[in-house]
Amino acid sequence: MRLRGRFALWFALAALVPIAVAALVTREVVARSFRNDYLRTRSAAEAAMRHELARREAQVVTAAQALASKNHPFIGTLLVDLINGNGQLDAKAQLRLRDWSSQEMSGLGLHVLMVTGDHDRILSAAHDRGLVGDRAAEPRTLARRDGGGAVYRFEKVMGPRTMATIMVAEAARSARDGGHEVHVLVGRQLDADLAESVRRPGQIDARLVAAADGRELIAPKASWAGLGTPPLRIALTGPDGDAVAWIEIAVWDRDLAALLDEVSLVAAVMAAAALFLTILLGALVARRITAGLELLVVGAQAAAKGDLAHRVPMTSKDEVGEVGAAFNLMMEDLRSAGERLIIAERIAAWQEIARRLAHEIKNPLTPIQMAMDTLRKVWRKQHPSFGEILEESTATVLEEVERLKRIVSEFSDFARLPKPAPMPTDLNEVVASALALYEGATAVERRLTEGLPTIEVDKGQLTQVLLNLVENARDAIAGKDDGLIVVATRKGDAGDRVELVVEDNGPGVPADIRDRVFTPYFTTKQGKGGTGLGLAIVHRIVSDHGGRIVVGESTAGGARVIVELPLKPGQLLLASRV
Repeated sequence: MRLRGRFALWFALAALVPIAVAALVTREVVARSFRNDYLRTRSAAEAAMRHELARREAQVVTAAQALASKNHPFIGTLLVDLINGNGQLDAKAQLRLRDWSSQEMSGLGLHVLMVTGDHDRILSAAHDRGLVGDRAAEPRTLARRDGGGAVYRFEKVMGPRTMATIMVAEAARSARDGGHEVHVLVGRQLDADLAESVRRPGQIDARLVAAADGRELIAPKASWAGLGTPPLRIALTGPDGDAVAWIEIAVWDRDLAALLDEVSLVAAVMAAAALFLTILLGALVARRITAGLELLVVGAQAAAKGDLAHRVPMTSKDEVGEVGAAFNLMMEDLRSAGERLIIAERIAAWQEIARRLAHEIKNPLTPIQMAMDTLRKVWRKQHPSFGEILEESTATVLEEVERLKRIVSEFSDFARLPKPAPMPTDLNEVVASALALYEGATAVERRLTEGLPTIEVDKGQLTQVLLNLVENARDAIAGKDDGLIVVATRKGDAGDRVELVVEDNGPGVPADIRDRVFTPYFTTKQGKGGTGLGLAIVHRIVSDHGGRIVVGESTAGGARVIVELPLKPGQLLLASRV
């Protein structure tokens, strides 16, 4: 079998096993994930329902506690009436109790409110007035029940036209005074809102059924036919601890089978496509495999490292040999082009610097020449004001000479800027130290992010960068009563850098010159003492540190300068997001 056929066969065999395993694992992972999500949904629905039941139970317990107290204005009066009447209520007291019970039941949103006195005699039953005078032990039993929590019972309540039997959550408490005791029983109906608290259309439904006969007290929203997993059941227990009703919660998993079928189909299609591509790739690789392939790999690695002098020794005359020859030719062209580009860039850079430097030097020479010409003419004429003119002319000459010295000094500093000596540095400490120079002189707001990682930079040069940027911002806000400079530090979005931000509310930098502000001798401060080397020095320091500097617009309309610095020297920054 030829090499191409063997490679195709090997690739196919190597791909079949992982493809099949990947398909099975994917199907199992999807099924397990779906099942886990389903179980979490069931648990969350059960927890939500129990929380809702606990909330309703707490409501009736709170209502019972609030009403059954001898300090309660009405209950206290009721106990006094019982004391005065030796356990009996006169007609007027009974009328007051009936009216109070009706008002409290309505005001508290209750469906059951019963008050019993001595010997469990019912003094008032706002939900069923026909019970008054009968005996009922439930309020006393519930009031003395261990735990004092709520229970669930069926109660008959008076409806608009007839009596109705409803399921209620009940609680009772007792009040005692002067040897007499009253028991207050309150209850609230379990209505359809209980099921609505957990319902999710097409996913979760709930119903309430009686434990005795399975009768639906709260009907579900949809049919439960075909429910794959039995519903969750929460027992609603009565005073004796037995279930009187059940809350049933249905959570559907009907989409699992369809999802698994879809995953299986997609996995089969992808497996067939991958197998086809694998066979094709094996054939193509077999055609390209030659003895010179490794040499080409070595050459490519050398090129990736920047070794443009590397050459691939190719002896074959086939396609790989031609590729090798072309590769060598490309390396030679790259080397030559790189050398030419470096020379051209250096020449262009120095030509631009020389042109700007000549322009800067020429400006002071003109007033010097004019001052000296004026002196010569005045001397020849023996002008009586020669002394005054001499003083003015020499002052002009000295001023311009000083300007020339400053230009030469700044150019010398720019040309001889030392390489950075990085050391572990806290950016916030550099900012705090530099801004201390401006305290009381300029409005500078600090927005420093705590916990910045330590960076390795030249602390002195970084301070020089910050001072240059702050000075530019000071010049921008000069003359503004509300002028403000903001200096901020923060972590970079990519996690490989920190950022120093200086912004102001001055006039800003026009968009058409933002790319030129870092050019040596470019300045927008003509006539104000600007030389155009400040930002050039800043740009060079940041570049020497492997960083990046961007000029933009602040939220206040002024200029914003963002300096991005890598955490370690030589670390390449990812694409900037600023």
